[in-house]
Amino acid sequence: MIELSCNCSEGENTDATTMKLLEMLKTYSWNTKVVLALAAFTMNLGESWLLLQRGNTNSLATSVAFLRQVPEIDRFDLLGSEVGKLIQAIRNLASCNAKFMMKVHPWYFSKDTSPISEAKLEIIRAAYWTIHSVVQIASLIGRRNKSTSLSMETGKTLAIRLETEVSQIHDLLMYHFKRCKEYIGKEMEDAYQSLVKLMQRPEGADIVEILNRFLSHGNMEKVDIEKLRSKHVLFLISDLDISLQEITVLNELYLKGEGYEVVWLPVVYGLYDKKKFVELKSSMKWYTDMPAILDPAVIKYIKEVWHFIKNPFAVFLTPEGKVACQSALPMLWTWGNEAVPFTAEKVKDLWRKRYDWRLDFLVDDLIDPELRQWIVEGKLICLYGGGSIDWIREFTTGLKFVLARIGESVEMVYVGKNNDKDWTEKVIHNLRVIKSERHFWARLQSMLYLYTKMRQGKTLTKDDPFMQEVMKILAYDGGDGGWALFCKGPNVIVRMDGETARAIISKHGDLETYARRHGFLEGLAYYMEEQDIPHSCVLKLPFISSEVPGKMCCDQCGREMEMHYTYRCRAM
Repeated sequence: MIELSCNCSEGENTDATTMKLLEMLKTYSWNTKVVLALAAFTMNLGESWLLLQRGNTNSLATSVAFLRQVPEIDRFDLLGSEVGKLIQAIRNLASCNAKFMMKVHPWYFSKDTSPISEAKLEIIRAAYWTIHSVVQIASLIGRRNKSTSLSMETGKTLAIRLETEVSQIHDLLMYHFKRCKEYIGKEMEDAYQSLVKLMQRPEGADIVEILNRFLSHGNMEKVDIEKLRSKHVLFLISDLDISLQEITVLNELYLKGEGYEVVWLPVVYGLYDKKKFVELKSSMKWYTDMPAILDPAVIKYIKEVWHFIKNPFAVFLTPEGKVACQSALPMLWTWGNEAVPFTAEKVKDLWRKRYDWRLDFLVDDLIDPELRQWIVEGKLICLYGGGSIDWIREFTTGLKFVLARIGESVEMVYVGKNNDKDWTEKVIHNLRVIKSERHFWARLQSMLYLYTKMRQGKTLTKDDPFMQEVMKILAYDGGDGGWALFCKGPNVIVRMDGETARAIISKHGDLETYARRHGFLEGLAYYMEEQDIPHSCVLKLPFISSEVPGKMCCDQCGREMEMHYTYRCRAM
């Protein structure tokens, strides 16, 4: 900014000033050069432009002119009009340049084929003339204090000539923009159709051929994927919002498993957070020689054929390149490596083996190893989640008071709220929080998704006790209050929503009486049966795939639940 102001005020040759600015900005992209030059112009010469625009009709302009000792502002009215037209032309050109860079996918922009190569040259030309014009304007306005003899006609002629030149470049850039859009549209459609045919081959395709196509770098260095030949491959597909907790769980599964490799396909568009990409990539223990920018045709295939929208998912491929499972992630979350090779028959077999509602199935070693040990030791355990800070304080204090009165101890573990890690961070002080909160909720949602898929959309009723229990916890989390479940060993004996817990704990004298008579868990169960507390069931499910799990019935009254779609911003 200082360079622009000083050189222009001193009357230095504008071509020399332009080249000096370009040299200063040589490490930046052409689009960034333009933005910085316009910002410098605005910061340094906004005051002068106010004077030229407003003249003696604006009290602020008049006051500034008096303080700066700028005489006869009205003499610049004619020049100001022409400079205004030039500035508008520059804005149009800079806007067109920025849109061009944002709309043209980086994967195509890296190519040197026509018309991309021609457009690149025009972008450079547009950037140069934008900066050069800014320098010319700065020179015209910046010399105002020394130029009582400056010819207004000379300034007007220069502004008109520059405005014409800049407008012509804008029109030419728009022409190249249109040509590139047409070229890219055809290129992407051809590449997409080629990928569809490759994936639909009846005889299949070698996994290396598939990987080469999905991980193509365009003109960049090719990736080394020969090490993946003859192996099953799990495509992990996500944007950069995938959590480190999810990656940590997948790392552990991958390191413990055999027979498959994991390849991350990052779905990013245009400008992306390079630091976040490198952070995620470096945290992965599997194959990571992937490009940050995938072929747009690959992204189109992932979105249109595999229905990617936002949430991470995984596609499992055989060594022959055949898609064995298009939604493998819920199986991994639920069953771990036992789910391999992710077939429907395998899932049915796993459900038959583990149908009972047990805490040791709800909480695996990847969620919290210490909690698993407490289950084995037969300790009294309380899992609780959600709730306000006041509810958490009231519930934990009241529960510990009752247990202390009857000589019992409890291991209390807070599991937070689904998809709300910020909330857990707010209330984490002095709470024992489950080790992998994200995985806990992902497993619950995955269980419900897999079970409803296996039932092929049939209504879930009270005849499905296991999934009714899963639904209850998800429904508790969908409400505004908290919830809790109690067990001793692997068997879950009591669970309750937040209002029930509040009502029972508040009458700790009555609960103590039942606990002394029957033991804590049995007494709590008996006491709950006598409570008549209204219920409200809200079940929130993630969009794991394009399939809808069918009708749902309320776990308490049995009535069919209403279904709504909710769009949630996780940034808040």
